[in-house]
Amino acid sequence: MEGEASNRDIRRHIINACIQWARIKGYSDSAGYLRGLAISAKDPVSLDELVQDTGYSKSTVSLNMNQLKNLGLVKRVVIPGDKRHLYAPITDPETIKTNMLDAITKEVQLFCEALNKTESDILAGRDDAKYLLERIASLRQSYEMGKKAIDFLRKQSLDEIKESLE
Repeated sequence: MEGEASNRDIRRHIINACIQWARIKGYSDSAGYLRGLAISAKDPVSLDELVQDTGYSKSTVSLNMNQLKNLGLVKRVVIPGDKRHLYAPITDPETIKTNMLDAITKEVQLFCEALNKTESDILAGRDDAKYLLERIASLRQSYEMGKKAIDFLRKQSLDEIKESLE
């Protein structure tokens, strides 16, 4: 029991960082807490272990782990003959890089589509908000630069990125 308490104390920094990440991203604290537990666990963790460790309901744990899986932060691990849902953090640097860039790309695409539709509506005379045209042009330029940066990062190997940061 004493070892369990000290292990939890050691993992608190990771768990707290994950909770803060969840808040920043608009996710629940439970999503952050569960992500922190998955990251700091020695082995893949089952839904039942997470329920027991957190006191959350099985449905809360299941929904949040599915959300983390869909975000590319954890993966479901299948062990032949074991019917439990086991989860492990994604730790492969290339996969993490790709998932981060994919998330940013989706955001950029969403805003670019919205800018294009808004501009079309204004130019078609459906809105008297002509002041938005200048703002749209500025935002479009920023997002285009963002797309180029994402494309550049996608083409770079992790070693090249590390070298450029040194």
